[in-house]
Amino acid sequence: MNEKVLIFAGLSLFLLAASYPFWQSTKAEDFPQIAMQTKGEQCVAPVEYMRKNHMKLLNTWRDSVVRDGERFHIMPDGSKVEKSLTKTCLGCHVSKEKFCEECHSYASVKPYCWECHVIPKSGGHTELSGIESGDISKQNLLNNLLARNQQFAESNQQLQEVNSD
Repeated sequence: MNEKVLIFAGLSLFLLAASYPFWQSTKAEDFPQIAMQTKGEQCVAPVEYMRKNHMKLLNTWRDSVVRDGERFHIMPDGSKVEKSLTKTCLGCHVSKEKFCEECHSYASVKPYCWECHVIPKSGGHTELSGIESGDISKQNLLNNLLARNQQFAESNQQLQEVNSD
């Protein structure tokens, strides 16, 4: 009988300690303070959907643009917008730092969007930081693009050789 009490007490202490991070910070000031200012009238999807699934939507957009050439998204009101992170998303959301990076930093998430996309300056997003950062950065971007294209060309050539055999 004593063993059951000890096992139950030990299990309870373990569950309490393991769940501590989840119930420790429940104050509103502990959560990220997101700038909800937008320039647009409506988002490409409902807010609750975007909070939970924006990464899936962006991946779907990426795949449909790159692989299928489908460049437009139909909004809930029936209008069309371009499937573009910098033009559509950041065209409405005022600040990448105060909108995207607040949650990503809080959740310790490092999205790889900016490996391909040019990082917009905060504010109006009229200038792109990668373009005006100097000739060295331009050359690095060009070299990376050429290297990726070379890899694609080589793999494509290998596939053609295999198919012709």
